[in-house]
Amino acid sequence: MSWSKAVLRNSMLALALAGATALSACSGFTPVYGERGIGVEKHAFRYDKPTSRLDQIIYQELVLKLGRTSDSTVPMVRVTTTSSVRGLTKTNVSNPAAQNEAMVTAKIELVDADGTIAFTATRSASALYTADRAQALAETEAEKEAKERAARELAETVRLTLLGALANPA
Repeated sequence: MSWSKAVLRNSMLALALAGATALSACSGFTPVYGERGIGVEKHAFRYDKPTSRLDQIIYQELVLKLGRTSDSTVPMVRVTTTSSVRGLTKTNVSNPAAQNEAMVTAKIELVDADGTIAFTATRSASALYTADRAQALAETEAEKEAKERAARELAETVRLTLLGALANPA
């Protein structure tokens, strides 16, 4: 009988310690996601028309995570992308498999309903790919896929940048 009381007492003590630890983890910081975080509410934006495939990928990801509206009083997000590729290795071997990096850079603008630019920023993301110089089609497709991967990663950075701009409108 005394053994079961000791187990019960130890269990209750462990539960109380776990509860106290959980409560002590609370701090004065406001998280992006949480009861009062800015990421909880859905921020619907208007979006400019994409001018490239990479713009389109970023807009699609933003619409998926932030929402879209046609309300003309809501700010419009304008994203303009540029891309570049650079080789990461040099060799004297004919037709080597080369490591490359595809970089996508986006200029982000948050345009108010009256047409004034409320916020602007530039963000970049990159993705690595291997190109086989002997196969031109495979190299082209690998570059295209790497740019699209970089654009998807960049969309998340753009989303967090917009949330940050909304949290600190200065």
